[in-house]
This record gives sequence, structure tokens and C-alpha cells, in this order.
Amino acid sequence: MRKFLLATTALVGIAAAGSAHAATSPLTVNVGGSVDFLAGNYAASNQGQTTFIGRQSTNRDFESIYNLNFSILGKANNGVEYGGLVNLTNGADAQNLFEGNSTTPFLNAGYVWMSGAFGKVMLGDSHGATDIAVNAPTVGEGQVTGRFIDFLDTTTFAKNFVLGVDGLDHSTNVTYYTPKVGNENNKVQLGVSYIPQFYNSGASVVSYNGTNGLSGTNNLISAYHDVVKGVLNYQGNMDKVALGASAQIISGSGGSGSGVTIGGTPVSNAASAWTAFAPNGNVQSFTSWGVGAQAALDGFTVGATYLDQGRYNAVVGQDQSQHQYSAGLKYEFNKVGVGVSYLGGEGYSNILSTGNAAGTSVSSANYVKDFNSYGAGGSYTWAPGLTSNLDGVYFDQKTDSGADNEGYVLLVSQKLAF
Repeated sequence: MRKFLLATTALVGIAAAGSAHAATSPLTVNVGGSVDFLAGNYAASNQGQTTFIGRQSTNRDFESIYNLNFSILGKANNGVEYGGLVNLTNGADAQNLFEGNSTTPFLNAGYVWMSGAFGKVMLGDSHGATDIAVNAPTVGEGQVTGRFIDFLDTTTFAKNFVLGVDGLDHSTNVTYYTPKVGNENNKVQLGVSYIPQFYNSGASVVSYNGTNGLSGTNNLISAYHDVVKGVLNYQGNMDKVALGASAQIISGSGGSGSGVTIGGTPVSNAASAWTAFAPNGNVQSFTSWGVGAQAALDGFTVGATYLDQGRYNAVVGQDQSQHQYSAGLKYEFNKVGVGVSYLGGEGYSNILSTGNAAGTSVSSANYVKDFNSYGAGGSYTWAPGLTSNLDGVYFDQKTDSGADNEGYVLLVSQKLAF
């Protein structure tokens, strides 16, 4: 903790120095972030009934999520802009395997970028190309795609439907965005990312697998390698209607044979890394694709998304279809925003059987055949950066094994963004 505080103090000092000398330095350094306090009341029919993680003793709790961003901006004599970003947060990441958030801040994103007539290149830890994908609109804490999942047990609630393929992805990658091409009313842009090890970030590299590597088996978090993302984004105007649409594809290789070892013993990269998701089986390679669209007019925004997950997070022997679909409507006026949203789907959530000790990993026991969630929420901005939010989500999921789970989460939050 002392090392973390010293490192953070050094970063703040650098940021302060950058701001103080902005007039003479070629680089501008800005510090920003957010602090979000949430109060939740929740209930689920299967909450706390597992033998793995879930041991709920109450149906109410508080949560604090905080982010600290350091952004750097410069401009070369030839007109090329460049910079970088470092983000510290205690929010969820892939290291937590969908189980929740952290109590200690960690490096969530860190990348350097260059931009010019050639487009934009980003190098480092980020979501990558899917940042320009269009999603169904929400307000406040995000309704069916928001923070409500923090208050539910991973072993009984299928969080992966909410997170999708790359909901926790800040992998070390190379991303390229083309210039926006078109006219004043219609523009398109293409983004492409290459990720050697999905979900791996920072100093974690393949060479350090094993008990003597970075934090023991740190790199084994990656169940997929050679992941490629591609997103085509469209932004336009038709009369007074603002339009947005996107199409995306994500493909990654899984399975064994990667040469990973623990204590000198060869193991499968997938089977050892994602034991919670794929006990006794290898994660299959996957190709996922999806589309999204939005339309906005006079404060109203309506949108929908569809995602075919392919064989993502499925082990050998799991071959049923995996789909997600969502829709949302929001209305913003003055300092107020209100919205409703829906998310549904079907697919595998292998951690469910692990948590419930079902004794199987590749049968239909892990297949959620019917997932539905409905949300409503609102937000009020008291002053610049200061927002109060209200969210309510009801969910219902059914598995092939007959393990049904339904419940709700009610959230009230106070957020400061700076």
C-alpha cells in the first residue's frame, strides 16, 4: 500500500507540475476522474444459496467506485497530435473473473496515442475498437447494463449477459482508427484492434507464466489469444434526427497447446486460467458479431443492439446458440434525465454450475435458456459534475437444469465527476 501511495503521490506531483508550466511546456497534463457512492437494496431467489461464493447475510449495502485519470496532450510541429492516458480505479476488471469490484485502486487503462491525417493509433491498455460501437441508451447508473450487477452473486446471477464479450476488457493492444470519411451529414469510421492475450494488461506477458512469474500465475487470466476486433461506425443527420449505427466483429483463439506451465507441468492455457468458467474443459475459439443503432430528436434517444456471441466462453461440448439483445429509451431535459431499458438473451454461464456444485461443466446445466431484465432510472444534475441517480432493475433467468433465479436491485447514488 505504501508503494501505491508513493506512486500516486508522484503522479499527482507530475500532473501538478504539468499544469503549472502549461504555458511553457509542449505537453498539457490534466487530472480528472469521478467518485460514485451507491446505496443498494436487492433480493434474488437464489442469492446466498451456493456453496462457492454466495453467502449473503443482508439485502442492503453501500458501494464506492472511484476513478482517477491523468491525460496528456501534445502537438508536434508537423501538426500531428499525440498524448496518453492513465486511469486508476477500484472498479471491476478481468482479474476479478466477474466476481465484483476491488477495495484497492489498480491500473485499469494506460495508453499512448498519435493522431493526424492518417487517422489515430492507440498503443496500450484499453477497450480498443469497440469504444466506437453504438449501444442502447441509458441514464443514471445504466439500468440493465449498469452497476446493479455489483450487488448480485456471480454464482447464481449470469453477469456475463450484462458484460458481453469485452465488458471487462482493458487488454494490452494495438488499435487503429481511420479518419472519419464522408460529408457534413454522413460520416463513417473504421476501428481495428489486435490483442495478443485477451484480458491481459500491464506488465503481464506470456514469458512470465508459472509459479515464479508475475504474482504466480498472473498471465493465466487469458483464455484467448490472437484476438481481433473490428468496428464500423456511422454518424449522420436526417432533417433534425441525429443517427448513429455500428457493426462489430470480435474473433479469438482458445484451447490448449499454448505451452503454458505451472511448476514445470504443462497445462492448458484455457483450462487452468478459467477454471471457474471451464472446469474440466478447454474454452473454444470464438467469433462474435453484433450491430447497434440509435436515433435522437428533441431530447429523446431510442436505440437497440444485437450480439451473437458465437462460442465465446463455451467449452468443448457446449454448442447451443448464444445471443444478447437490448433496447433503450431515454429523455433528457434541462437537468433531468429519465430512461427505460431491456436486456435479454440465452447462452452459457459456466460459473453457475461451479458455484452450485452441480458436478458438471459441459452439459446443459450451465445453459441459461431464458434471461430477461427490465430497468428504469433517472438522474438529476445539481451542479456541474454533481449528479444524483436512481435505478431499478428486475431480472428473471432460467437454466436447462431447472435452476431459476429472479429478483431486483434498487440503487440510489451520488456521483461527482471532475
